Amino acid sequence: PMQGKILDIGCGYGFMPYMLAFTSSQREITGIDYDEDKIDTANHCFSKTDKINFVHSDVMGFDFEKYDAIIMADILHYLQPAEQEQVIEKCISNLNAGGIIIIRDGDSDKTDLHEKTKLTEIFSTRILNFNKTKETGLSFLSGNMIRNLAAEKNMSCREMADSKLTSNTIFIMKKV
Repeated sequence: PMQGKILDIGCGYGFMPYMLAFTSSQREITGIDYDEDKIDTANHCFSKTDKINFVHSDVMGFDFEKYDAIIMADILHYLQPAEQEQVIEKCISNLNAGGIIIIRDGDSDKTDLHEKTKLTEIFSTRILNFNKTKETGLSFLSGNMIRNLAAEKNMSCREMADSKLTSNTIFIMKKV
């Protein structure tokens, strides 16, 4: 939405919150990430205003408020399946009426394309060390899990491929 409260889970260096703030001054944006160095960088951008807030936090312990939109781009695969569902359910329960959840991640159900997605994460986490992983490793989500959870919670769910080469998919869940 062009206005309202937005939460970006796994915001990294704050690229998405800043882009959202640049395109509308009517947004109040919070970005969280468990990588403290990335949050420190995000907090020191010369474009930071009082409408952009960055918090060093693990999503599992984060104290949610009510939001009009919640974004989770490439973060759910850092959690185990039960945690993935728990986070999505927590997002749903903290979403205002008419709010949306945008999830971008590799869909393990797209088996042929998913091998390339896993390869990109090996580069990101093991070779380039750009992203930090927990001891439990990576666990890519199932598109079927997202669709079933949306149906169970009476939410609409649209999806679109984000790549022709990988299993990266964008899911847009809307609270009706």
